[in-house]
Amino acid sequence: MPATSDSRAYKQLIQDRYTPDKIRILSEGDSWLNYPRRYFIFGKDANVVDHLADRNNLLIYNTSSNGDEAIDMISGDEKLSLLKRLSHNEFDLLLFSGGGNDIVGRYDFGFFIREKQPGMDWQQCILEHRVEMKLKQIENAYRVLCELTMEYSKNPDIKIVTHTYDFVQPNPTGFELFDIIPVGKSWVYPYLKAKKITDASDQEKIINHLLTRFKQRLIEVANDYEILTVVDTQGLLNSDQWRNEIHPTSEGFGVVADHIYHQAIA
Repeated sequence: MPATSDSRAYKQLIQDRYTPDKIRILSEGDSWLNYPRRYFIFGKDANVVDHLADRNNLLIYNTSSNGDEAIDMISGDEKLSLLKRLSHNEFDLLLFSGGGNDIVGRYDFGFFIREKQPGMDWQQCILEHRVEMKLKQIENAYRVLCELTMEYSKNPDIKIVTHTYDFVQPNPTGFELFDIIPVGKSWVYPYLKAKKITDASDQEKIINHLLTRFKQRLIEVANDYEILTVVDTQGLLNSDQWRNEIHPTSEGFGVVADHIYHQAIA
């Protein structure tokens, strides 16, 4: 497959397979670009990059890491690593996946909601001022990403492509080893339950509201930066295309990957 997470292997991939009709991609992001296969090495394609790598016209250097937050990826050692890769190699496209963990991560999602009291509707359960603070951080992270890429990319014509996730399905299913053995809790549902937000409709409306606002902020950034393309992936998946609470099945990731490819890569 024309994808690797090893720098030497990527250089060899370029040497062996690159022709002008190939698209060189640096992939940086979270688990939507790096979620493990059912048996880690073996199993169906398990993330967006796995599916994109099935296309012979793409050469992908995947540096994504599960749990990464957008804010972290443009600061500290992660920023330095990203800029070294961009400045030392010619990439046609930076595929970036970030912001999801900033919202549903540990100590994040619970920070946005208050305990539901009798008579409160779902909107009153959201601490909007805290949501706004976090969204501003994410927006600034994307703006910094655009500026850094324009400044340091070896290829001045590089494009950045990102996505908007999909409306995750609050439920108790977290990561399961081999899709059988539960390992840890789910990401969103425990916080909703702890805050006494138990109605499934309320849970869905809250998470959809947060992710819709996230998408709107990304679009605002893209309106200011020609280098950035935001592919709207919200609403693509059916309820049976989720592997767990926040990650699609192989089929679901395939739907997302195909949409990203046809909207922004092909």
